[in-house]
Amino acid sequence: MSFKSLILVLTIGGAAGVGISIFSAQKIEETGTPKFCISCHEMKPMYDSWLKGPHGPLSNKAGAVRASCVDCHLDHENVVSYLKSKVKASIKDMYGHYFKKEEISKLDFWLEKLDPKKAKKYTYEKNCIHCHKELSDNALHEKYKKGEIKETCLDCHWYVGHGFYYEDYLKEYFHKKSLKKKVNNNDIKNNKN
Repeated sequence: MSFKSLILVLTIGGAAGVGISIFSAQKIEETGTPKFCISCHEMKPMYDSWLKGPHGPLSNKAGAVRASCVDCHLDHENVVSYLKSKVKASIKDMYGHYFKKEEISKLDFWLEKLDPKKAKKYTYEKNCIHCHKELSDNALHEKYKKGEIKETCLDCHWYVGHGFYYEDYLKEYFHKKSLKKKVNNNDIKNNKN
């Protein structure tokens, strides 16, 4: 291979690499927005409760830290851990969306996730600490900072992502969904008669 051919190949390869990197970065950014997360209908109650929850944009709590889905649900330790957790969560969510429709369409599936021990599997405490570097002064926070207690942020602040009424949002959403399904089934029966 001649020197000119080598330069041409390297230039084309470099330009392609830069183009792919820019495209990938843009897609990573786009898929990290609440708008993207809500694009799957099963995330509707989570989105609605987050909007009004302590970290949501409609919260009327003065001084609250605003956070989006990926701020809590993806690992932000470094770029590699972020991408790894993003890919893992995406595969899990897509699998559930396409292959576990019946399971994820049941209220119990989502209520089970309210248990703080289970929530720790998909919410990263280090993300809490990243945003809340300065903890308010109280006895438990002081013990937490010193490592004297085993409790995590979610043990006490389980409600921050989706608010105190998250369970109510879920129940209301699934109740309306079941009523809609009954109405649709009755319409089908009536059309057959």
